[in-house]
Amino acid sequence: MKKYIGFLLAFCAFSSVLGAQPYCERGYKPKPGADYELDLSKLNRLFEIKDKKKTEPAEESIEFQINPCDALAPPKEKQEEFCEAGTYICRRVVYTFKDGKSVVPVVQPIAGEFQSAKLEPEFKVVSADEDLSKNGAKYSLVLNGGKQNDQKSSAQITLECDESQDRNKDPSEPTIVTYQNNVLTIQWKTVFACAAKPGEKLPDNGNVENPAPEAGMSGVGIFFTTVGVLAAVYFIGGALYNFKMYNARGLDLIPHRDFWLDLPYLIRDLIAHVVDSIMSHRRGSGGYVSV
Repeated sequence: MKKYIGFLLAFCAFSSVLGAQPYCERGYKPKPGADYELDLSKLNRLFEIKDKKKTEPAEESIEFQINPCDALAPPKEKQEEFCEAGTYICRRVVYTFKDGKSVVPVVQPIAGEFQSAKLEPEFKVVSADEDLSKNGAKYSLVLNGGKQNDQKSSAQITLECDESQDRNKDPSEPTIVTYQNNVLTIQWKTVFACAAKPGEKLPDNGNVENPAPEAGMSGVGIFFTTVGVLAAVYFIGGALYNFKMYNARGLDLIPHRDFWLDLPYLIRDLIAHVVDSIMSHRRGSGGYVSV
């Protein structure tokens, strides 16, 4: 029982960190007391920034893997060459030799949500007086939780509104400014940092959240579909019943076989009877009526 309770608590704690951060949700209001709305949901993806240098005997590549909204997806292979689960920003140093082989001597989680350290994100407007829907509007995002050699690390991201970009295209990549004293500084110009003004509809950013409903089946279509399903159930169920109960084979599997074999003849006789009735009525209507 104690093990079960411990597992449940651990699961709940782990579940609490799942999912995108609130500031990346559509309709997030960055400014208290104002109705500006943001939609940073398109930034909820992996961004890789690489700085390669020609060195000998191997090429050096300093790589930053960034997702400001959610934890990076863990790789399926060579997990030891990537940051641990829960990492939001990962720094890797990769040396690639001329034969194609590579080594990764440095793997450092800059920010993330871990058992020993928390992300503790801080999202705020840089200048409270500016119009958040215009070029130059800035937000500060601080992500914590990283640790390397018993030293804490963090990331400071400045998001800046850039109206010249297209919301229907993939978001622009961030720019690494500096990495000093275990603090990664990032500048990020993006149209998704341009908020919707109070009272205005939030742009859809190319996402179709409420697509037009597909046309459903007509009444006739529903009728024939229902008849078809019932017929399939009848014939399949009847065949299985005859096979199980009477060990039937071939045509004997058909439920009520005699009726279905006689049905074409019954339909033929019915049509002939109707035709004869109509013709007799027409012939009789043309004669004299007795007085």
